[in-house]
Amino acid sequence: MSSIFKFKQFDVLQRDSVLKVGTDSMLLGSLIDPGEYETGLDLGAGSGVLSLMVAQRNKDIHIDAIENHTLTFKECDFNFKSSSFATRLNAIHDDYFEFVFNKKYDLIFSNPPFYMEDESMMKDSNRLAKHGTIEQFRQLGNRACKQLSKKGSLWFVLPHDLYLKLVEINVFKSLYINYICYIHSKERKLNSRVIVSYSFHKKVIIENELVLRNSDNTYTSEYIKLTKDFHYNKL
Repeated sequence: MSSIFKFKQFDVLQRDSVLKVGTDSMLLGSLIDPGEYETGLDLGAGSGVLSLMVAQRNKDIHIDAIENHTLTFKECDFNFKSSSFATRLNAIHDDYFEFVFNKKYDLIFSNPPFYMEDESMMKDSNRLAKHGTIEQFRQLGNRACKQLSKKGSLWFVLPHDLYLKLVEINVFKSLYINYICYIHSKERKLNSRVIVSYSFHKKVIIENELVLRNSDNTYTSEYIKLTKDFHYNKL
């Protein structure tokens, strides 16, 4: 894998980053509604790819991106400073469960690493409920609620089984689901991921579906259209 992932308007150095640019990031970065928000917070920023994608789509937003892993943070900071959005992106080297933020954010987003577990465990709700993953999401939910502005929205990409468990145990108690997109690997491989958005306001939930690949393993026209503003190489 190349240490540089090229996008149309920026490059992402990811030689030392724990999580590389992948489909999850492309989906979340493309589906987030950046609105006319002024402040954003990237929880667990990794290489900074999500912040860069959001900054490309919203020309006015200023984003704080927090990353705890030292080498990954350095690459995130480098990627920000090397981009044309440098003045609007700020990399923070710290643990987002511990860091003291001094403001509220209109847009909070995350591609959380907590679910990087054995697939069999993810399909076993009892084992999942006992695992630290759930407690981490409780902490993440509490942190997000504290930092989210009243008009703001919170966005995640999650494995489908984990999403269902979080809904079942009502992890984000003070927030309402506003948007869900069910991601299918193929037409016959349903519910691999979920893109979900929360806010403090109860609204009619918008639900969509997206199939990533055709039967011959090529990308669907829907996925290509969704990500066309970002992918440097033709899919």
